[in-house]
This record gives sequence, C-alpha cells and structure tokens, in this order.
Amino acid sequence: MKQVHSYIELARPLNGIIAFVSAWLGGMFATTESLVNITDHRLLLVSIAALLLLSAGNAINDYCDYTTDKINKPNRPIPSGRIKRINALIFALILMSIGVLIGLYINLYAFYISILVTLLLILYAIWLKRTPFIGNIVVSSLTAITFISGGVAIGTIKGTMIPAIFAFLYTTAREIVKDIEDMEGDQETQVRTLAIINPKLATNIALSFMGFVIIFSPIPYLMGFYSWHYFLLIIFGVDIILVYLGLRLLKDASNSNCAFIQRCMKWDIFIGLGAIYLGSVINV
Repeated sequence: MKQVHSYIELARPLNGIIAFVSAWLGGMFATTESLVNITDHRLLLVSIAALLLLSAGNAINDYCDYTTDKINKPNRPIPSGRIKRINALIFALILMSIGVLIGLYINLYAFYISILVTLLLILYAIWLKRTPFIGNIVVSSLTAITFISGGVAIGTIKGTMIPAIFAFLYTTAREIVKDIEDMEGDQETQVRTLAIINPKLATNIALSFMGFVIIFSPIPYLMGFYSWHYFLLIIFGVDIILVYLGLRLLKDASNSNCAFIQRCMKWDIFIGLGAIYLGSVINV
C-alpha cells in the first residue's frame, strides 16, 4: 500500500486533477450548450487523457531531476528511495501510452494533440526545463493546450481561448516563482534557469505576468462573454490574492516565501476556473 501511495505522490494528483478539470471545462466552455456537453463521453475521455499525460510528465520530470531533487525536494519518492528511477520511467511511459491511445480513440485531432503534448513533456524534462524562460513558456503553453483539447474533443474550440489565455498568463507567473524557490538546488547542479541567471529579472517578470492576469481578467466580462458572477469572483478571488502575493514577492523573494506564494497560486487557480465556469453558465 505504501508503494501505491508513492506512485500517486510521484504523479502529483493535485496537478492531475487541475488538468482533468481544465480539459473538462474546456469542453464545457467550447459551446453555449455546456449542460449538454457534460454528458458527452468524449469529454470524460479527454479529461482522463489530460490527467494521465500530465501525471506521466511529472514522473519523467522527477526521473530527470533526480540530482536536483536530492537537494530541493529530498522527500519526493525517487530521491527518498521509495521508488527506483527505472520504475518511475516505466510508470511514466505506461501512462503516456494510455493517454495517447485515448486521444486516438476520441478523434484524429485529439490524437495529434496527445502526441504533441507527449513530445513537449519529454523535451521539457530532458532539455527545455534548463533553458531560461523557454521552459516556463512550454509549461504555460501545455496548460493552455489542456483547455483547448476539451474543445477539440467535442469538435469546436470557439469558447476555449479565454480560459487558455488566462491559464497561460497565470501559469507563467507561477512557474517563474517556482524557479526562484528552487535556486539553491539549481545552482548546485548548474541548471541555468532565468532565476539563476538574473534573480531580479526573474522576480520582475513573475510580477509582470501576475499583472497581465489582473489586466486581462475583467476583459471577458467587459466584452460580454461572461456574466457579472465571473467578474466578482475573479476580482475578489483571484486578482486581490495576486496583488497580495505580488507584494509579498516584491518584498521577499526567499526560498520559503516563494514556496508559500506558488502553493497559494496552485490552489487559487481553482477559483479562477470556477469564476469562468459560473460566468459562462449563469447569464443573468
């Protein structure tokens, strides 16, 4: 049972749940018939595929980051010795294979997206993660693609672009904060992230993307895409939180404070997704 728990931890289930919900909401947002789409089996399948592929990406990432994780995250399953590296790799490949096969079953475009996502996850873990800023953009793009994949599954991406843009901006900010948090281990293993090359620039870019989220957030309401329910929840549930977290980051970019900020952002994205959902289904 402990071994099963270790594999679940390796997959990082919260991230997987976010991917599942994001793909599901992407399908819900894709058309005005969101309540009809909720019963579409293709939407369930693409959400499962998103969860599996992201979980596989997390496992491969930990496989490649074994050395840095011994410093930054020594309690994770691989550096702690609870899971062998080769077993983590096999686990990841199995999840990826199932995810791609589900994409093939849904439709040809979903299959293409699953292949693209798989390649990006592998390239990110092996190489792109260590490429300053580009690695952050890849992760953000994968998050945005998750929303679009939900629309692809049901045959239209019309309503997926706003949540995709929101997710891209939000995730970019969080990923850079995570890099600042991991600076100690990255320096030890000579990983050249933006935070290593220029910590002040990394902080400023993270703050800029937080600002972009805040600037972008009211636009869908002002353009009439979402109801006032979205506006209220996004302002009080996301924007005000980002202002607070941004001020904390500006004042203190230490490892412990960045860890707190990125954890808050991980949970707060659920409020953002909830705001988009409410704003799209409640039109009064």
